[in-house]
Amino acid sequence: MFDTETMAELCVKQGLLDEAIGIYRRLATEVSDASTRRRLEARIESLDRRSTLAPLDTTGLRVEIDGDEAHIEWRLPDDTVGPALQALVIRRTSDGIVTETRTMKLTSLRGHLILRVPGLHSVRAAAGRGTGEAFVPLARVAPLGAPNPGTKPPRHGSDVI
Repeated sequence: MFDTETMAELCVKQGLLDEAIGIYRRLATEVSDASTRRRLEARIESLDRRSTLAPLDTTGLRVEIDGDEAHIEWRLPDDTVGPALQALVIRRTSDGIVTETRTMKLTSLRGHLILRVPGLHSVRAAAGRGTGEAFVPLARVAPLGAPNPGTKPPRHGSDVI
């Protein structure tokens, strides 16, 4: 009843990769259209690759770029008040390179989210605490470059400050 792509993606956004993979596998076995099955299997493969990364056991931040998606995982100290994430998104447009800063209030001290950005080039991110207009970083990730043409390794980094 709840096995839909929307539900699977909600699981992904909440960091429940195993549940999302299970939903996608059930969907792939039930679909008769070959192209839809291949698309679902490709998503399973993408999630399987990410689920093999060791979870963050200490304060930290990890960013992995896959095409136009930035997968951001964070873990903040238990006493963090007002958890927030700040990302400098760098993307390619027909007019050249564009940057934008996004600050998001977080609902938990650890988790995972996906930013979908057309023309994504790279992301510089920090997780920390937000108080009013101020943001205090506790963990940062250095900027990550664009993928090399013809290769598709996952790119990630972490730097705790």
